[in-house]
Amino acid sequence: MSETKETNDIPKLTDKDIRNHPYMYDTKIIEWNIKHSCLSLRTLVRYQKLTPYICAKYVVFGGRNEMYADCREDAWISTSEIIGYQPHITMEEMYEAHRIADEEDRLEDEMDESSGRK
Repeated sequence: MSETKETNDIPKLTDKDIRNHPYMYDTKIIEWNIKHSCLSLRTLVRYQKLTPYICAKYVVFGGRNEMYADCREDAWISTSEIIGYQPHITMEEMYEAHRIADEEDRLEDEMDESSGRK
């Protein structure tokens, strides 16, 4: 694991950490690193067990406005690819997770607009 520690003792991960420790990190660590680190989403999908929500919110097409995509390939990850690499997730679970994430994104967009960030 990377030696750098961040707030609340959540380790800041690298793609190498993700590859070298498959299926090791919990959702709290993964979600924090997606938001605050520069991880390849494609690497995450291949080497870690993810929840439908994390996939819908952050991974599919790079998340809201591609903001979590590290590169062009990250912005092209589809729900079908998620199902292929994350066999524990069903299409029905992804539909529900997309519904929740889309509503959150809509609310975040409204907040950005009202605060003048957009």
